[in-house]
Amino acid sequence: MEENRNGAKAAIIVLGAAVVVLLLVVAFLLGRNAGNKKTPADPTAPPTEYYNVPTSPAVTDKSGADLTPASPTGEATLPAESVNAPRNLDISMTAGSLTFTTGAQFRVDYDDDVIRVKDSGGTLTIENEHSHPSASERRRMNVTVTVPETHAFDGVNMELGAGKLIVRSLKTDSLHLEFGAGSATFDDILVTGSAEIREGAGELNIKSGAIANLTLQCGAGATRLSATLTGSSRVDAAVGAVDLNFTGDPNAYTVAFQMGLGACYYNSEKIARSGEYGTGPNRVDVTGGFGVMRVNVG
Repeated sequence: MEENRNGAKAAIIVLGAAVVVLLLVVAFLLGRNAGNKKTPADPTAPPTEYYNVPTSPAVTDKSGADLTPASPTGEATLPAESVNAPRNLDISMTAGSLTFTTGAQFRVDYDDDVIRVKDSGGTLTIENEHSHPSASERRRMNVTVTVPETHAFDGVNMELGAGKLIVRSLKTDSLHLEFGAGSATFDDILVTGSAEIREGAGELNIKSGAIANLTLQCGAGATRLSATLTGSSRVDAAVGAVDLNFTGDPNAYTVAFQMGLGACYYNSEKIARSGEYGTGPNRVDVTGGFGVMRVNVG
């Protein structure tokens, strides 16, 4: 009998210990779930502002200084001793807007959900995060590049789709620009080596500057150029209106025309579709298909 009572007591003790352990496990699980529970989003709260709030990947200049915006406003501020911009830019965007502006320090403002920015060997690359962005992603593909006024790039390569390019100021040894149905506006540009611009069905407007050895191919859009051209340049226009104003010394130009069925004007006077004007060292060959070609020198 005594042995039976001792066995019963032992069984009760074991059962009680098991119950205590089970209660502790349940309490732990309930506490963890309560801690992970999220507060429902406020439907009246304003949408998140994406533009100018990149978080990754980090962007650095050639010295290794971090260019990633470190503040909630999205402004990337370099140390005072590290304000050098990259030597080269390689930009490829299918949509959105790209703006070049001037400032004391180099920085890039962008939304890293839709834009990828990376630095490799002195070339800063800016491109779509996705090869086929959705409509909502395209609306957020806005990039602003701030460049010190005194900085000149070795090379700038830009391939743009149906977006908008606005350049307040740009200095580079070489320039390659291709854009489709969008628009490109240059307030001031300096190209010291060579420039190649291919325009599709968009609109190109170069308001001032100096360009060496320009190759300009105009598609079916509108083209306006006012700049000093040096070296050997060529303008090919397919369809559309082209207005060219070659600034500087008018005696420094030789302009040769070879036009198709469009009308051609030189210094506001209608001329024959082929001919050569001037004897200056800076030569510009102008060819055209359909449309109106207007060229003014000086």
